[in-house]
Amino acid sequence: MAYLRLFEWYQANKRDLPFRKTDNPYHIWVSEIMLQQTQVDTMLPFYDRFLTIFPTIHDLADAAIDDVLKVVQGIGYYKRFRMLHKGAQYVIDHHDGKLPEDYFKILKIPGIGAYTAGAIMSIAFHKPYPATDGNVIRVLSRVKMLEDDFRLDKHKKKLNELNKELIENSNNPYLYTQSMMELGATVCKVSNPLCDNCPLQDLCLANINNVQQNYPKMSPLRTKKEIQYFTFILEYKEEFLMRKRTEDLLHGFYEFVQIESDSLNGALIQAQELGLEIQLLDELQPIKHIFTHMIWQINLYRGTVNSTVSPYEIVHDFSKVPIATVVKKQIKQI
Repeated sequence: MAYLRLFEWYQANKRDLPFRKTDNPYHIWVSEIMLQQTQVDTMLPFYDRFLTIFPTIHDLADAAIDDVLKVVQGIGYYKRFRMLHKGAQYVIDHHDGKLPEDYFKILKIPGIGAYTAGAIMSIAFHKPYPATDGNVIRVLSRVKMLEDDFRLDKHKKKLNELNKELIENSNNPYLYTQSMMELGATVCKVSNPLCDNCPLQDLCLANINNVQQNYPKMSPLRTKKEIQYFTFILEYKEEFLMRKRTEDLLHGFYEFVQIESDSLNGALIQAQELGLEIQLLDELQPIKHIFTHMIWQINLYRGTVNSTVSPYEIVHDFSKVPIATVVKKQIKQI
């Protein structure tokens, strides 16, 4: 690995990103959580707002989870923020509010896996622990022309060992991790990689053999599960009936009356069994909402009810409760 060349390229070409200018362990932690399944341009305003409202681990740990979710509503994949909140409380209880400079102690923090632990250790504490994300997998699989299927965990673990060896030999874990991330994100891209701009172009076997698009090897993803819902925006005394989700997906966010069914009549019968006598007023535009592993096909209706029933509650002001993007789409039709 041509470390000096890689580091010089990074210093000259790195993007002007706030989390590239700090080694504050808490800031690095927050940035890595926010970057999970989220593009940089999307996460930046959330990152700035989050650290303004929760500038320290103590501030985050002391906050109510509903307030945390309101700050990040719209970014998606919310379980990570529930775990970040739990993680902050764990750090208060076990480490006096400071992230420990020990890899295995960091791994015990709720919501932190091997990648995030490696990023914190190498960027915040300048210690040689690998952070092997999709960008790094792409760079190394092309440089080495690795034939493994990186959809499989056993091959990811093997590549992580290679990355561990490389970061240990780099003599600069802080620069190594960020250089590799940046190279994968801006040059060694999934499609149309900018190989002429790459500091490793003369070492990269995939570039030398002009087979960049063949790497990394990835077996096909499984087809996403589709679920059909009938969702009812129900008014009760000029307010709206909603419930706070307890399921893992969108846990803690509010939704209208939403029933899985293959027909409107079947959904209305289920609503009756819940104690809701729905008077339909209007059929609205259906909504298709895509999550990482599933698709919601939502048939949307407006209506009224004459009484409420648990677990539904009355909501007057949508800005006062956490609302996910899929429900914001529904609110726009009111």
